[in-house]
Amino acid sequence: MTKTLAPVADWVELEKLVQDPYPTYARLRREAPVAYVPQLDRYLLTTFRDCFDAEMDQDTFSASEDPARSTMVRSMGRPMLRKDDPEHKQERNAMAPALKPVTIKRFWREQFDAVATRYIGRLRDAGAEADLATDFAIPFAADNLSVMIGFTGIAPDTLMRWSHALIRGTGNVADDPSIWAETDVVRAEIDEAIDRTLRDSDDSGPSIISTMRRAGADDEQLRANVRLTISGGMNEPSHVISSAVWCLSTHPGQRRLVETGERTWRDVFEETARYQSPVGMYPRRTTRDVEVRGVHIPAESTVSLVIASANRDDEQFDEPDAFDLQRESASHLAFGNGTHICAGNWAARSMIGEVALPRLYAEFPRIDVPEPDAVPFRGWVFRGPTSVPVSL
Repeated sequence: MTKTLAPVADWVELEKLVQDPYPTYARLRREAPVAYVPQLDRYLLTTFRDCFDAEMDQDTFSASEDPARSTMVRSMGRPMLRKDDPEHKQERNAMAPALKPVTIKRFWREQFDAVATRYIGRLRDAGAEADLATDFAIPFAADNLSVMIGFTGIAPDTLMRWSHALIRGTGNVADDPSIWAETDVVRAEIDEAIDRTLRDSDDSGPSIISTMRRAGADDEQLRANVRLTISGGMNEPSHVISSAVWCLSTHPGQRRLVETGERTWRDVFEETARYQSPVGMYPRRTTRDVEVRGVHIPAESTVSLVIASANRDDEQFDEPDAFDLQRESASHLAFGNGTHICAGNWAARSMIGEVALPRLYAEFPRIDVPEPDAVPFRGWVFRGPTSVPVSL
């Protein structure tokens, strides 16, 4: 039988993806929802249904990438996100007690509030020069993440540098050797911090390191998953906080819905995560020849599930390019799906929807982004604003 080969989307430009990927995604969904992109040497799935279905079929779309092709494995070792069940489930279960809703309520919620108070003070002190990203969102996420991991004495700027380096490595599909050199240095620094924690802690607390040690995780499992937690747990919360304030500033009608109590901060969190997805895509390896929408994808191919595109798919969402807190409930894929759904999603929902956003708007009811068009969003594997000057 003749196989229908995937359209070759050789018009996709990497720099345009970094600057603003959404026009490219819209064209791919319209013209080639399953496409091979030679510049990336991988297939892209860009619709909600295809991404959802692939994530639910780990027998065909494996998270266990070939280490020679996996930018994440090259950057941070092989964490649970690059494993299938049962290995993935074993490591996830080892970490899970540190991130369960009951643990968040008993231990982390008070921490989130204390850290919010600290950086709300920094915002207030910055006054007319306040930058929401650098004065609040980034250090807020960093300090909370440090405590949840089990670190002490790690400055927010250090954790941010580590996270950004690992993210650059994970996004290094162009194989830039300078980025690999940077990730090697950062891995060594993170391992030193892990060593100090292992030496100084007694394993009795609720932190990720203590929890994984009590569960019997081996040394490399622990280290790879701590590196993974630093890469995602730092940037995703900070990006969603900054993006949410930007969204409400650019959509004053939506902001009024929250101010009048018609919509909640949880609604703001969920819609922001859909509209400005902090994680744009993740890769899978095909274990066999497979057809998606009648298009043949060979075994051992790298397939990117472009969840930022899926979250703007008009087959799933009404007016997907609109920020709309009143849209009918529809699941988004900002935290993934199925067995690999983000382990920290409950922590993020509490940290942002229950603490950061309501505290910010309670302290600064008139907080606003005065020049929203000047706010720089960058990235497509991971995406968010790097600076958000605000008027308080």
